[in-house]
Amino acid sequence: MKLKFLFSFILMGTLTIMNAQSLEELKSLQSDKAAEAADHSAMAGAAQAEVDALQGQIEKLIGWRKGFSGILGFDWNKSNGWIANPNPDASSTALNIGLNAYALMDKQKVFWHNKGIISKSWSDIDTGKESEEEDNLFDNGTVDILNISSLAGYKISDKFALSGLGELNTSIENFLNPGTFDIGVGGTWLPMSNMTVVFHPFNYHIAFSGVEDASSQGSLGGKVRIDYFEDFNISGKALKWTTTLTSFVPYKGAKEGEVNLFEYQWLNTLSFEVWKGIGIGLGWGLRNSELESTDLQSYTSVGLSYGF
Repeated sequence: MKLKFLFSFILMGTLTIMNAQSLEELKSLQSDKAAEAADHSAMAGAAQAEVDALQGQIEKLIGWRKGFSGILGFDWNKSNGWIANPNPDASSTALNIGLNAYALMDKQKVFWHNKGIISKSWSDIDTGKESEEEDNLFDNGTVDILNISSLAGYKISDKFALSGLGELNTSIENFLNPGTFDIGVGGTWLPMSNMTVVFHPFNYHIAFSGVEDASSQGSLGGKVRIDYFEDFNISGKALKWTTTLTSFVPYKGAKEGEVNLFEYQWLNTLSFEVWKGIGIGLGWGLRNSELESTDLQSYTSVGLSYGF
């Protein structure tokens, strides 16, 4: 009996030791595999960086980089005799369209960057009251922005170039009423492939008024414009952001009866992909122009987006 008990005790101890050794071996193997996986991940990241760098060189040799993103938002509401509503019999519709496109050509010594921004929105509310005038959705615009620019230059180094810029900033429906047009020359800084900083000390700025009791004016001054775009990857989904900051600083002060032509405008679009290029888009902007208004102007738009 004692012999049997001793044998069982020895067998259990042996099995325990073997299990402990197997566990340690498995943990050691797991650690080795984790280190190996980390090395492979680092190698994959380095390889992807090289692929991206090569793709950038290929795009430069091909010449053109193109991009497009858009926002489309639609809203429709209607109630019939819903007493809890402030207007029991009412309907409303809203439509928002935003487009942002660029075409960039970069060679070893020359470049040509073109960009277009359009944002257009309409809204119509019908409270069901007979006294209201009949209209439709497209009679009530709420946002109307058109910005087109073309920048060309000759590179004196990898990061700096002599350049010329033409920029039109107005609206679609009220074209140049108001609006501005700039044409000038100077220098451009190219710190990275997705960023352009323009400073043109020799720029002529034409401001078309379209505002009562304010005449159109022109002036020499300095032009500053910054364009930047970035594509982020969040859990395998694309997040695209593009931003444009443009400003004009006149060299002469406003005379009596005139307004200062200093102005700046900041336009942004942000789109997050949900499924096959379709996602959620956001557009917003700020503008300050004394010729048009003494108050800071702003707009915001949200809707479905599509980009490629």
